[in-house]
Amino acid sequence: MIEEKEVKKAISKYLNCNLLELNLLGSGANGEVYGCVIDKQPYKIALKITSYPEMLLKEVNTINFINDKVDIKLPKIYFYHLIDNEISLNIMGMSYLDGVGADKINWLFKSKKRKLFTNDVIDNFLNLQQITNDKYGVVGGEQFEIWIDWYRPFAKARLEYITPLAESGKFPKSVVEVLKKAYDNLDIILSDCGKPTLTHGDYWVPNLLVDKKTLKFVGCVDPFNLMWAESEYEIFTMILYPHLKLYKEYKKRVNVSKMVDLKTRMYSLFSEVYWFELLGKGNFGFMTWVAKKIKKQFKKHNL
Repeated sequence: MIEEKEVKKAISKYLNCNLLELNLLGSGANGEVYGCVIDKQPYKIALKITSYPEMLLKEVNTINFINDKVDIKLPKIYFYHLIDNEISLNIMGMSYLDGVGADKINWLFKSKKRKLFTNDVIDNFLNLQQITNDKYGVVGGEQFEIWIDWYRPFAKARLEYITPLAESGKFPKSVVEVLKKAYDNLDIILSDCGKPTLTHGDYWVPNLLVDKKTLKFVGCVDPFNLMWAESEYEIFTMILYPHLKLYKEYKKRVNVSKMVDLKTRMYSLFSEVYWFELLGKGNFGFMTWVAKKIKKQFKKHNL
């Protein structure tokens, strides 16, 4: 439970106003988001509070970088603060997007509005993919001429982390086996990669906000892992919540590669391992399910 007095300090220091109301909007793997009413314009803002200062700073820099390049309906940053002797919170203040995660909506019997939402989400994503680079890699980090030259070390590091855990019974061996096979076949799986495009890093349904009354797409939140990646990399986030048909709609709009389904499942599983490594916890049931999907793709492509 946060201490409201610390929030008041941050609001006073950075916005020179008073806190009138504070309500929890939701929580995720790396923090909680609050709606905050203040006594001056814009009168309502959103606050993110987290125990992970490095991840908060990374999110601030990511949002600012993307907003400088393209409008994909991200919030605007008003301020951020990392824990010190004055204010004991890692906190970020940003513009308030009046919506809820699309995973909170019952889309049953709303097919027309669902289609409009899906189209708007993909339109927004394709706006992001118009921002390109001549090389691959983390923004501000080392750049690579070839995508696999960035991805191979990333995948290797994840395997080196989980292999001893699997041997000691602390991680599913079936997941490690599938990822090792994928790693051994990276040259084949990543033989057809798209151009370097800017990523949001977590463009999945809970981070896609929808107006509860109109069911219109209002924006996206929580960007992560800002980088120049091959154009089919980030679409793995669209595979879940298949009733919204985001992944299917993207593939209708874009000329995808032959192994796109295998690539996206592989990207998804390595990403889950990465989050497990960062947070020290993960959904082993989901990882095992994805590993089974990848096995089917191995058979399809004779790997």
